[in-house]
Amino acid sequence: MGDDEKLTNEVEEDEEKGAAAAESAPGAGAGRIVKILLWVVGVVLLAAAMFGISWLVANYVEERRSQTEEGRLIAPPPLPKLHFDLPPFSVSTRDPEPHFAKVTVSLGYSEENLNLSQELVKRSMEMRHIINLLLGSKKYEEIDTIEDRIALAEEIKAHINVILRDGRIEDVYFTEFVVSP
Repeated sequence: MGDDEKLTNEVEEDEEKGAAAAESAPGAGAGRIVKILLWVVGVVLLAAAMFGISWLVANYVEERRSQTEEGRLIAPPPLPKLHFDLPPFSVSTRDPEPHFAKVTVSLGYSEENLNLSQELVKRSMEMRHIINLLLGSKKYEEIDTIEDRIALAEEIKAHINVILRDGRIEDVYFTEFVVSP
């Protein structure tokens, strides 16, 4: 056992001398410093990347928020349109058992075209005729829902715009729409 102990002691001494020699060698200390510097640089780069991504996300969120606020707060509502009111219409529907409908229509147009108001006055009889024909051609089921009434308004607008020369009707408003069940 004595030889084994001597051999173990010699190995330990050789390792200690090797470690001491490695520490005292000029390249060994530099390798350790390089490793430390690489870790520091890695941590700094990671922190910079995290900061950069956070900054980009914060700017994106703020930009989106300001766009929605601008859309709500800065954009003023459109100016009201001029309108031409027609007298009330009283018609019967095209059903086998007719329903009575009373409708009052107002035509909306933009201020830019003042000649249109004169033309609307001159063509009021033609427009009344067109609207009477359109209303009389509908069944109760075709004017019962909101979607049907919007479609009717678009149809009236399209037919009236065909006869106008000095401008176009932009909207058709029903100020009264009563249909007996």
